[in-house]
Amino acid sequence: MNLLELIIFISSIVFGISLYWLEAKNNKLYRMFDKMVNSKELQMPVHSKKGFIVKRGFIPRLIFVNVLLIIGLIIILVLPLIKSAGLQYHYVSALLGMMIGIYIANFIIDVKDKSEDFIDKVVDSGKDFLDDIKEKGKEAASSFSSDKKEESTKTNHTSETNEKSARERLKDKGLLK
Repeated sequence: MNLLELIIFISSIVFGISLYWLEAKNNKLYRMFDKMVNSKELQMPVHSKKGFIVKRGFIPRLIFVNVLLIIGLIIILVLPLIKSAGLQYHYVSALLGMMIGIYIANFIIDVKDKSEDFIDKVVDSGKDFLDDIKEKGKEAASSFSSDKKEESTKTNHTSETNEKSARERLKDKGLLK
């Protein structure tokens, strides 16, 4: 593998990642071809994220990348300054690099989406847990306040009996005249 093939391989990995990311973000080009080729009944739903390489199997992705590279190869062959010797090795390294880049981007985006869903579930369960604690805390606080009200009525009742002087209490007991 010479330096040019390595550069083509690495740049095609980056191109494959960016191609997948762009199509995962917006699939207007695929929708346009879908509207031209299919009737209204066969067109994909509005909320579908399906594209040329997004949510596809290996073979359709490979076909799309091959078509894209063949178009690029035809453009390169038309240019008079580039030698066509060894072009098949560059084609293979570009194809392999783009496929690797597509699958790397697929993995990264899937992990990101799954982690966001997991974080949303954790946040929702945490909010539910905190709401339960707040409700139980209010119930506990109200039970303590009702206990204090009962104690305060008891202390008020005993304080009324304690308001009599000691002399009056002794008279009530019959110990003083």
